[in-house]
Amino acid sequence: MSQLQQVSTPGANLNKEVAPSLGALLHGYRLQTGETAKTVGRRGALGPVEIAQLELGRADLTPDQLAEAVAAYGVTRRVFPSSRCQLTVDLAGGSVSVHIGAQAIEETAADCIVLTYFELLFTDGAPASPVAFTAMDLDVLRVILASRRDEVTQHLRRIVGPLEQPTTPGDALIATRRSTRNALLLLTAAATVFAGAIVVRVAASHQPAVAPVEVQIIDAVVITRAG
Repeated sequence: MSQLQQVSTPGANLNKEVAPSLGALLHGYRLQTGETAKTVGRRGALGPVEIAQLELGRADLTPDQLAEAVAAYGVTRRVFPSSRCQLTVDLAGGSVSVHIGAQAIEETAADCIVLTYFELLFTDGAPASPVAFTAMDLDVLRVILASRRDEVTQHLRRIVGPLEQPTTPGDALIATRRSTRNALLLLTAAATVFAGAIVVRVAASHQPAVAPVEVQIIDAVVITRAG
């Protein structure tokens, strides 16, 4: 059975599927295999406290550090075999798909994290359709976007470009609700990527934080399209 859980929205009768976090899935896997946080930590560079923080979703790790920590759990990838999975990210559609081939493929640290997450999430087998951004843990989505920063930046500029062009009341609305929603979701997730980079630079240089153009654009897009 898929690990997606049904949760109720307070004050409403609506239910929605929410995916468990990467840390929660790793915690469940560790308990299932009967290992302690200390045992897992010994196989990597993290101690028991850092392992606990990872499982609680509070760890502040680089993609390489996170990949090493995830690998320390020793998750066997049967649904998404190691070195045979090709990740495809559809920024416009807001989804991720996995192609499993016969040829060996070199996996990046970020891809290893995502594929291990999918392995723990989809225990019944690979999904038949692409996995929507909205069905993924935000930390995992951030890893995906951060590893494809150039693609994300180019996509943001393609989205924002038309907003600078003058419009008249008679102009047809080209963007559909779905495309607008996907664009805003991508922009919001990308904001966490770029904002994270800002924090690192400011901490190192002690200079006032100045948001890059991509982050400044996000506020304008949200305000413009919310109206």
